[in-house]
Amino acid sequence: MRFRLVTTVIATTALLASCSTETGGTPAPASPSPNATELPRAGAPKVVTPLKTTAFETNACDAASEAEINSTGVTLKTVEPQEIAGGKGCLWIFTNTSGTMTGNLNASQPDGLSHLYALKAQGSGVTTFQPVADIAGYPAVVYANGGEGPGVCNLAIGVRDDMMYVLTTQLFSGSPKYDDACDLLTKIGEFAVQHFKAAQ
Repeated sequence: MRFRLVTTVIATTALLASCSTETGGTPAPASPSPNATELPRAGAPKVVTPLKTTAFETNACDAASEAEINSTGVTLKTVEPQEIAGGKGCLWIFTNTSGTMTGNLNASQPDGLSHLYALKAQGSGVTTFQPVADIAGYPAVVYANGGEGPGVCNLAIGVRDDMMYVLTTQLFSGSPKYDDACDLLTKIGEFAVQHFKAAQ
């Protein structure tokens, strides 16, 4: 059962890329993507104050500090930058093999939260879809495409109409947040958005 982390991360990456028709390049953070004038769509909420995300597209681990992560109740062991399908990512590994968390700006998916809302509207691609309260003023959705269970959560935050910040976690039974994985991601998401705001 502990192999679900790999499955979750792969499924998350595949889910976020599945409906993109863009084949290359990264949208310029300060400029809308070619279809930005059509966003949001499929019932997705409007991002009222879009955020520039340039710095975090190349340094994804700057989205949350060690002190911020530890303040949530988990204890950080190591931090590892990652290369993923949607751009640069970060892997945070917690102590005592209690679990991991990943975070990335999905720069290659130009539809932002509208992508998830469209999957929900067409009735395929998501097995869990739950809009949640705004995170530091930005709309968010808890979602999954299979793999739901204790210690598992996927959270997408719309930081622009054409960009979402995606957090995923796989926690094991020894983690103090095992029964509240989405709460952990909500708190980390708040830190991340505050860092994005500070970088404007």
